[in-house]
Amino acid sequence: MAQNKGSKIRKHNLAFLNRRSMENKQMFEKVNKLASKLDILEKDLNTAKSYRLSSLNTDAQIKLDTYLTYVNSTLFWMHLKLNGSDMSSHYILHDLRRAKDMLAREKAMNDSLTAPRLDISASQRFIASGMHTRFIEMDGIMVTKEQYKRSLAECANIN
Repeated sequence: MAQNKGSKIRKHNLAFLNRRSMENKQMFEKVNKLASKLDILEKDLNTAKSYRLSSLNTDAQIKLDTYLTYVNSTLFWMHLKLNGSDMSSHYILHDLRRAKDMLAREKAMNDSLTAPRLDISASQRFIASGMHTRFIEMDGIMVTKEQYKRSLAECANIN
C-alpha cells in the first residue's frame, strides 16, 4: 500500500515536471522568437539611421524622426516592463502618447492629400452645359425639349 502511494506521488510529480518542461519549452520558443524579431528590428533601425537626412525632403525627415522616436520609446517601455518597473506614472508613457499623436496627425495629413479631388473646371463645364438644357414634364417624366419634340413627331406619324 505504501509502495502504491509512493508510485502515485512519483507519477504525479513526473506529470508535473513534464507539464513544467513543456511550459519551459514554450517559453524558450517565445523568447527565441522575440530575440529574432528584435534582431530584425535592429537591422531595420540601422538601415533607417544610415539614411542621409539631406537626401530626404522635410516631410520624409519628420516621418522618419517620428517613427524612430516611437520605436525607441516602445523599446524602452518594453525594457522597463520586463524589469518590473511601475509604469503607471512613468514619463515614457507621455512620450509614447506624443509619438502616437504625431503619427496620427501625419497619417491624417497624408490621407487628406491622397483623397479624391473635385475637378473644378470639369464641374463648371457640366453645370454650364446643363443650364442650357431645358426640361419639360411629359406624363410625370422630365425630358429634354428635343426628346419631347421627337415624341410628339412619333405620335403624329403613328396617327
